Amino acid sequence: MDLDFSGILLTVSDVLEHLYCPRFTWFEKYQMLPEFQERRAKVQMGRSLHETRENTNRSYLRKRLNAVDKRIDVSLVSERYCLRGRIDEVLFFQDGTAAPLDYKFARDPGLIYRTLRFQSAIYALLIQEHFQCAVSKGFVVYTRSSNAVRTIDFTPADFQQVGNVLSEMLNIIQNGHLPRRAPPSRCVDCCYRRICT
Repeated sequence: MDLDFSGILLTVSDVLEHLYCPRFTWFEKYQMLPEFQERRAKVQMGRSLHETRENTNRSYLRKRLNAVDKRIDVSLVSERYCLRGRIDEVLFFQDGTAAPLDYKFARDPGLIYRTLRFQSAIYALLIQEHFQCAVSKGFVVYTRSSNAVRTIDFTPADFQQVGNVLSEMLNIIQNGHLPRRAPPSRCVDCCYRRICT
């Protein structure tokens, strides 16, 4: 999956918003109407959690996951995939592989939601390219469930789906095609609901 859209860099948040409703991409990236997500209370709580985690137990290594090394708060950019992302932790293993680990200020739902799988797969692509190592799994830590850890085992289909969504987003940005909108139930909390028809 090589995408050739010079100068465009999408964030993980951009992709997750697109999954929620493709019109986010059209409004934010084509019409250039920012949503000011950083003003939302949930976003601010999440950022606060990440800052706390960055400064707490920096030397703690997740030996239960068989990690031998880690990097904290890793910002990566890929022109190949038109992506940039900031990963809470990158874990490294004895066999030369690596994995993203992401903290969520949430309770463990007992399953991995599609958006989390997407987010982790994006991080995996960035890690593979930057560190030149295989990434076959990712981890999510639910801080409101006593730091329960869930494992995401990636399949080739995960990376193919990420590529399809990125292509769709980049097509909207370049061609200005107004995409389908999400079901009306998602419009209730949308910052664009007053101007989206």
